Amino acid sequence: MTRLESLKQEFLACKGPFSYSKLVKLLGGLGYELRSGSGSGRKFVHTVTKKVLIVHEPHPGNEIKPYLVSQIRGYLIDRKEL
Repeated sequence: MTRLESLKQEFLACKGPFSYSKLVKLLGGLGYELRSGSGSGRKFVHTVTKKVLIVHEPHPGNEIKPYLVSQIRGYLIDRKEL
């Protein structure tokens, strides 16, 4: 199993918080480029479709809240990327 596949499986199975750094790696593997936004907002732009996913970079910690994990997972599943 590739690193990307294991990240996908971990993200799909996640019920609690998820590491922001792992999310960045996952989205990068799915074809998204990280671009800075205003403040803590981060834009992930898909290189082919130019679709934008905006995520708030957590601080002071490094974990995405469970409700955001669910929203991001739903977005990626709807786009058939997961």
